[in-house]
Amino acid sequence: MSLDLEAIEDLPPELTGALTFHLPLEVAALELAGASPEVIAARVAQRLAEAYAEGLVDPPLYRWAVEHYRPVADQLLSPDRHERERGFAAIDALGPGLAGAGFHGLIRLGYGLWRRRPGEVARGLAYLRTRRQVLAGGLGSGILAMPGTPEVPGFSGMPGVAGMPGVPERAGVTVFDLMNLAAGVENPAAFLPGAGPVTVQRLASTALGLVRRNPSSFVAVHTVTALHALVELACHRSPPGEPGALEVTQPIEGLALPAWWWAYAVAVGVAVLLMDPLPPEAVAAPSPRLDTAERLLAASVDSGETHDLKVVLALVRLHRFGVIAMHDVVQVGAIRLAAREGAQG
Repeated sequence: MSLDLEAIEDLPPELTGALTFHLPLEVAALELAGASPEVIAARVAQRLAEAYAEGLVDPPLYRWAVEHYRPVADQLLSPDRHERERGFAAIDALGPGLAGAGFHGLIRLGYGLWRRRPGEVARGLAYLRTRRQVLAGGLGSGILAMPGTPEVPGFSGMPGVAGMPGVPERAGVTVFDLMNLAAGVENPAAFLPGAGPVTVQRLASTALGLVRRNPSSFVAVHTVTALHALVELACHRSPPGEPGALEVTQPIEGLALPAWWWAYAVAVGVAVLLMDPLPPEAVAAPSPRLDTAERLLAASVDSGETHDLKVVLALVRLHRFGVIAMHDVVQVGAIRLAAREGAQG
């Protein structure tokens, strides 16, 4: 069976009810993880049947935005450095809205760049544009020079953040509702545990800590998959075929696209704020055989759950870029798979 990937990618990006349609991302992840054509074809048939039963829709002006960003996609994928820089300048303003649609526009952009598919780059940018959640509107008013925050041990007992509701008021509130408030916080670094400047290393440690603590949480998982996509974008500034790299211990205000990094920092900090009152999950011991990236990827394909696959793939890729250690890949990936197996069994 031949797979018409372009036709799948061109389907509407949302299920009825504004929930992201994951199949284009899932197919990309399966291919990147080395799944067989038979497995991919079976997954496509299953997901399409589910999607057609529920209905697929475009956000308003999504198709206009796809066409609008096709030239930008070509610039971002150009072998010419100056063309790539023009592409990056064209998307700079999208960064503060990167958490919209549960980061799926950002994730689609990251996959599109990784696979060098201009149509997917354009669709990822279009989804970012049409489903925004602005988190870093205060950039340029002193936020970039913010000091480090006080030491906060782990994730429990986190102090309140000035300008945000306390735990009683947050009961039953979604992460998206909290993010709507977070754009007005004067010091986004106050969301994050730990001390010192906000760095990629600190953000990665926070995101992995959320998954270790509550591995079944989609909120936690998306902090990791979103970080992966942002790293794909940041490292894409390197010439095609050359390994990108990040200064993971450098304050994020010194990186390219700082508005994107601060928006991500706010988002992951809001996830900490939301999840801090929750008890840690009791998870069965991970399988000792899941001790390599290859075995984790194979197990995540076999699980049949798209987020298992995407988070393991994100972990492997973050290690590839030098953001996290292989120990983190194995430990966090195995914990996530163990949590999912426990939930199913």
